[in-house]
Amino acid sequence: MIETVKELSLLNGVSGKEDAVREAIIKKIEGKCQYHVDNLGSIVVFKKGKKTPKNKVLLTAHMDEVGFIVTHIEDNGYIRFSSCGSIDPRVVVSRTVKVGKDERVGVIGTKALHMKTAEERGKTYEIKDLYIDIGAKDKEEAEKHVKLGDRAVFRTEFTEYGDGFVRCKALDDRAGCAILIDLIENYDEYDMNYAFTVQEETGCTGALCVANAVHPDIAVVVETTTAGDTPGTSDDKVSCKLKHGPVIYFKDKTTIYNNELYNLIMDKAEKWKIPHQSKNTITGTNEARVMQVSGGGIKVAAISTPCRYLHSASCTMTKEDFENTHKLIKKLLPEFCEM
Repeated sequence: MIETVKELSLLNGVSGKEDAVREAIIKKIEGKCQYHVDNLGSIVVFKKGKKTPKNKVLLTAHMDEVGFIVTHIEDNGYIRFSSCGSIDPRVVVSRTVKVGKDERVGVIGTKALHMKTAEERGKTYEIKDLYIDIGAKDKEEAEKHVKLGDRAVFRTEFTEYGDGFVRCKALDDRAGCAILIDLIENYDEYDMNYAFTVQEETGCTGALCVANAVHPDIAVVVETTTAGDTPGTSDDKVSCKLKHGPVIYFKDKTTIYNNELYNLIMDKAEKWKIPHQSKNTITGTNEARVMQVSGGGIKVAAISTPCRYLHSASCTMTKEDFENTHKLIKKLLPEFCEM
């Protein structure tokens, strides 16, 4: 499945513009399930199995990635932008991006260090201080390639390094999408519902609509989450670690997860000897927050692959954690169906 992760991660799909990712996923699942694309652009899937489950189960993974949206083109041809999703401006400066429909290459810049005052040097960058330089001589030339509302995305490579490490943009959440694709292709014990959702990074809009349309009893978010096992992070701030297995949530910033599901997942992972870990900080959020309160209420769980440097051009995970996340989810499906 790593090849699928690579293929999907290298596609561009900033929130609200997931077209290329959606088309690639449809090509992979066509003829293997029933599906439709809803009005927002999420792919809603039903896969007929050998048995009808006691509980209707929905698994979701989001197609969109963090990126940027063009908000202004200056007379000198430089492009101002806003972020789509939560991005630390410190990981943005001097990054190469692709902008607009023809994927024009640009560089994110700011005033050079030697041009700054002492006061300016002490300030943290903000997105409003930055611009994209596409090499245009003026506004007229820039507008031949870029228009307001166009998306910009990190321009990067998929790299394997070290002991099973992989890095690329958009592993959040193309890794989750790859797991769902494999389940659609290979799991048929029970009827199952899946959704590849849009606009998670900007408010979980797609998942809210899907949950209200599908009305599941149980919803499981298949995600990536921030690993804090890096220098300078105290133990109490390390939410999870690479090479320690899939991450199971009991609470995050916006969601208290279903206790029965959390205990089931932890107990089964222990019984099956699949490496696993709890998310140890009450931080972040995901699609569970909107699905939990959809319709008459939904029992929610989240199972994530740990990932360093999330929401950057160099999201980093390990094959081992990714494979164990997939293994655990697949083994849990009958449990969710009949609990």
